[in-house]
Amino acid sequence: MRWGVMVAVVPLAMLVAGTTAGCKDPRNADGQCVTGDAPNSAGKVVECSKPHAGKIAASVDHASDCPQGTDWSFTSRDLKVQCVHNQTNP
Repeated sequence: MRWGVMVAVVPLAMLVAGTTAGCKDPRNADGQCVTGDAPNSAGKVVECSKPHAGKIAASVDHASDCPQGTDWSFTSRDLKVQCVHNQTNP
């Protein structure tokens, strides 16, 4: 295999592996629990049996599309807005 191809393929493979490893599918985030506690906080998806601050009520394109009763929202890596309803589980 040519070095030029390897130089292009290896970083691409590392990027794909790094962005997908251990991540839950953000397109199916509804009902998942998150850490964080304020608007514009960087939420992190966690198991609902672990300490968390809220539950994702909807995954939308714009914060203005969040359903009524949303307490806060954050933008995930896929640029979807996650609408969160507070639900503390220490």
